[in-house]
Amino acid sequence: MATNSEIAKAAGVSPAVVSRIVNQDASLRVSAETRARVEKLIDEMDYAPNAAARSLKSSKAGALALVVHDLTSPVYAEIIAGAQRAAARHGKALLLGEAADLGDGQSPMERLIGGGGVDGLILQGAGTQMDRALARAARRSVPVVLLQSGDAKGTTLIRMEDEKAGQLATEHLLALGHKRIGFLGVAEGLPFSDRRAAGWRQAMEAAHVMPTGDWRGVGGNTYDKGAAAIDRLLNVAPDLTALVASNVVSAIGVLARLHDMGRRVPQDFSLIAIHDIALAAHVRPSLTVVKMPLRLLGEEAVEAVCAEQTASHEAITISSEEPRVIKRDSTAPLNAEPADAQPSS
Repeated sequence: MATNSEIAKAAGVSPAVVSRIVNQDASLRVSAETRARVEKLIDEMDYAPNAAARSLKSSKAGALALVVHDLTSPVYAEIIAGAQRAAARHGKALLLGEAADLGDGQSPMERLIGGGGVDGLILQGAGTQMDRALARAARRSVPVVLLQSGDAKGTTLIRMEDEKAGQLATEHLLALGHKRIGFLGVAEGLPFSDRRAAGWRQAMEAAHVMPTGDWRGVGGNTYDKGAAAIDRLLNVAPDLTALVASNVVSAIGVLARLHDMGRRVPQDFSLIAIHDIALAAHVRPSLTVVKMPLRLLGEEAVEAVCAEQTASHEAITISSEEPRVIKRDSTAPLNAEPADAQPSS
């Protein structure tokens, strides 16, 4: 295992710069070339922060750590519920951490993990340098499972049938007669989001519709980002009549913004989202979704950690519970009137 000093010497920078790059210090001012050189060496030389490497050691503390990138998201609430159920079966406590709070070695979660207070780590990766460093450090001593995204080297990556979800959502809209169907991903380069986009494109091409780049945007995973994204998308592609949103929270923001814009849903514009949460059935119009096995994802992650068989260098796709469309009120044939509308006298 390389040390901080060895990385610094190879990169021609100070050890402090290496540490700040690993910790994603936003105030660090280095060139993009220097940052890329350091990050490449970190990966090639298999560097993990010393404190984490020393202290993330195997223990039987009776607890598991689950670290995600947005604890406030109702999508993660489903994953957490499944993980908690499985952890209870194994007599384990489930400790939750927010990835954005990690990186300086001072957060309670890092201190707990660093002190050997967990028996395994479940990490919802987002492709950040800190994700890679934490997973690298942890897997030397305790089982590590990645959810949906990340490098499966030395770990198990558990994911869902995202491509199928994107395909099902698009086929639902195509069956309603829509052809100009847009897509909002979570983020560019995020594997599960890209897989959903691939499913959208495949369904469109199978229907002999060739979407242009203007039909695809990034909607993030918050209400505000979804609202801003539909503004951008309809500004460049105003003739879209339907949308697949890769995140249900973002989709609710889209729904609110469409209302503000005067676009009637579903009479003028249909909207379907990936993932089902309780709120989706209670907004108006209620939101059509593709339900994904989020609870099962959490359960499977805990089972893999507790089995201590995570160094399999493989990606496991959950297929025992397939994605399925739940039809609600936000999708309909273009210009369709509500089912309870009465003809004028």
